Amino acid sequence: MSTVLITGANRGLGLEFARQYAADGWDVIATSRNPDKSEKLQQLKKKDKKIALQALDVTSDESVKQLGETLGGKPVDLLVLNSAIYTRNGNILGELNFAGWRESFETNVLGAIRVAETLIENVAASKRKQIAAISTGMGSVEALGSTIGFGIAYQYRTSKAALNMTMSILAREVESRGISVVIFSPGWVQTDMGGANAALTPDESIQGMRKVLEGNPMELTGKFLGYDGATWPW
Repeated sequence: MSTVLITGANRGLGLEFARQYAADGWDVIATSRNPDKSEKLQQLKKKDKKIALQALDVTSDESVKQLGETLGGKPVDLLVLNSAIYTRNGNILGELNFAGWRESFETNVLGAIRVAETLIENVAASKRKQIAAISTGMGSVEALGSTIGFGIAYQYRTSKAALNMTMSILAREVESRGISVVIFSPGWVQTDMGGANAALTPDESIQGMRKVLEGNPMELTGKFLGYDGATWPW
């Protein structure tokens, strides 16, 4: 049976990834900083025994190392790098929050590559050998004009643009090992981050990304795609 590991699975897109993959019979490793305190994750685990919960703070070297040791040599067919923060305050000139900016990079960029580096052998040991990084259209430099209506968002935009570059480099480095790395813009989704007025439900966004992920992994590697499979500009 295939195994998926999801970071930031306690809510929003991560929680929906966990729900859908478990419903389809995958073994799901759902991680979050405090899984014992996540009521939604606990409820999901009670409904489906294929879900295993693991504590993970992607900003902590020790926490990520501990996850790697816990997994040992367990193959991970799909690693979903979903953990992210969107700091809404301090995002315009005169009010810039540099501490929050650093925190955004620590979680959204370094957290993703920290987990990928630690678990790359688990991915390599699997049949599918696939990594999916959840980015955003707000991280597209070329599309800035069409997405600026979602806010100036210095911290979030720059961290996601940096994530795109980081994952692009990773894709190049591991391609020779048959490992695929694809980057997604999940769309504007009705989550705590996206808000209630967003155009998509989590179910719609995740169904779309999962459909794309069912394709040949190596044909997807290094690409920046929408939840519907459309190519996003860098």
